Amino acid sequence: MRTIPQRFFEKVELTPDCWLWTGGGDGNGYGTFSIRHKTYRAHRVAYEMMVGPIPSGLTIDHICRVRNCVNPDHMEPVTQG
Repeated sequence: MRTIPQRFFEKVELTPDCWLWTGGGDGNGYGTFSIRHKTYRAHRVAYEMMVGPIPSGLTIDHICRVRNCVNPDHMEPVTQG
């Protein structure tokens, strides 16, 4: 049985800059990934797997501006505004 990280990274294309999500998406350019029958945005899963919990009240911003990028170095927690 594959682990969540194994399943996740099967759907990632590593480029010299961004890590591009090749799995399903939400129609707005963001990747989606299912864990235990619940769907999450792939960049949020990547951030939580490799950095840690997203602070309460914050959202994840793509510094690179590539919506299907899941490279945690390209993300930062910010306020919604």
